[in-house]
Amino acid sequence: MTEPSSHHQTIQKQIQTELEQLKSELELDFIAVALADENYRDIHWKMALGANTERYKKIMVRMGKGMAGRVLKTKAPYIVNYFPEEVQDEMLEYPIFLIESIRSGMGVSVDSSRPEQKLSYGVLLVGQREERIFSPQEVERVEQSAAALAALYDHTASFVSLVEPDEAEQADLTGPLLQKLRSLHNEGVQCELLDQRLTRLSSHRQQEIAEVLDVLVHDYYSGLSNAKITMEQDAIGYTFVVYEGEGACSHTHETFHTLRELLRSLKSDLEVSVAQNRQSVRFAIPTRQLLDEIHWEV
Repeated sequence: MTEPSSHHQTIQKQIQTELEQLKSELELDFIAVALADENYRDIHWKMALGANTERYKKIMVRMGKGMAGRVLKTKAPYIVNYFPEEVQDEMLEYPIFLIESIRSGMGVSVDSSRPEQKLSYGVLLVGQREERIFSPQEVERVEQSAAALAALYDHTASFVSLVEPDEAEQADLTGPLLQKLRSLHNEGVQCELLDQRLTRLSSHRQQEIAEVLDVLVHDYYSGLSNAKITMEQDAIGYTFVVYEGEGACSHTHETFHTLRELLRSLKSDLEVSVAQNRQSVRFAIPTRQLLDEIHWEV
């Protein structure tokens, strides 16, 4: 009898083989699989071929948004031929396109054939780093691979009755944090929101994070060139935030005090790093803990 762990490894190998065949056959630059979490609220990229880095594993996408979120919501193929022009106002909601430099991509739902498994397992994404128009035959081929993956997941997944989250539990698409990131992006700051759990925080907590970013960009490190903000999940569930760029630090004692007070309210602290002419500041947000606050609010 095959041991469960050995069986799981065999399934993973079959998934890997299916992805490799699809990538080779369609001459793709990138291919990845994202799976929904047990509560069907967040989506995590679990496996990828052709990735530039391992950062895709730190992406947590909101249900209903971005490539994976849209596909899971509609269960229909979703194609972006020209990124970012086609999704300009929603660019931050496509973090995997940003960090992997995907120009054209297609997502297909990985749907179970079991009648009791009504919700999708996840999404199969294929991408090209140059412009590409996917033909109907290529869409059909990707759908065939998605069906093959679903059949493999059917063998490993234990059925859990899932329901889609209430509207109240969905991410705040017009909240203070996204508004601030869009504003900073328009000012020329490169923004990567990989951990989109932050958009489910209370408006008050989002406003605090937005204020921290505003102080960092406009007061603490004003005038940095090639400035970049990265927000990604770490191994223990915190959100690791980094702001970096080239130039000199311009903060005053008052600015530093303001920043420390804002971070103290977020149960966080500041770490500053200087290497030659490059400035970097980072802090960790206890996102799981802050999300739990919502459930205790009356």
